[in-house]
Amino acid sequence: MSVAHPPIGIHRLTDAAYFGIDLPSSSSTKTLLTGTNAHLAHERETPREENDAFTLGAYLHALLLDPESIAANFIALGDIDRRTKEGKAEWESAQRRAGLSGARIITRPLVEQAAAMAQAVRENPSAASLLNTLSDRETTIIGEIAGRPAKAKVDGIVRLAGACIVLDVKTTESARPTDFAASAAKFGYFHQAAFYRRLVEQNIGVLDDFVIIAVEKKAPYLTAVYRIPFHAIETADRRIDELVARWWEVAEGDRTGYALTIQELEPPRWWLGND
Repeated sequence: MSVAHPPIGIHRLTDAAYFGIDLPSSSSTKTLLTGTNAHLAHERETPREENDAFTLGAYLHALLLDPESIAANFIALGDIDRRTKEGKAEWESAQRRAGLSGARIITRPLVEQAAAMAQAVRENPSAASLLNTLSDRETTIIGEIAGRPAKAKVDGIVRLAGACIVLDVKTTESARPTDFAASAAKFGYFHQAAFYRRLVEQNIGVLDDFVIIAVEKKAPYLTAVYRIPFHAIETADRRIDELVARWWEVAEGDRTGYALTIQELEPPRWWLGND
């Protein structure tokens, strides 16, 4: 299967252009960490619906990493009541403009929430120091994994005194260490760090650190900064080739789900322990 994509290397692309590249990424392959090929096939064939969480995250990223892109990529609406004729007309007009431009519609409450979150991030000295020393922002990297092309869109890269640090911004319900560690495992952040390392080291140099700025979505928008330890990246890296190979199987038509035969259902260990 031949897939058109930018050449191997570093690129500056819009979100729409990046998502239009049909190559394995950390976000698409993480579905396969717990799901079947059938799950990924359904995900690929079902248009992603924009929701407030996606819009909030995208706007926060723009505020912190690329504020000059906001005017072109977001349509900000004031307080409108879609139950009224005027409000409905304003909403439909915004939807038409978004459809033509690819911009996201964002409402005033989300704009205010994202602004407060961005301020909280900037008031964290570790986060502010990293953001102030970024060499690259919203960077697309095309490389190879298991002999086939793959892609990543990196929030930020710090290249300082020979060191290379990848920076990622995450919104979260809780940035407390134990809670965020659980979120990192659940949402594939360790997998993301390993996937990014593969492509960064092909195109830039040895990855010295993968750092996450985690900011809570509720006031007072507490922020914490975490580095992913090397042993976690190494553990996640062991599955990268397998997951990318399965991604290509799905892209080429595989829809394998669960076994079609009758299987024995073994109770979990915690249940057996109650006997």
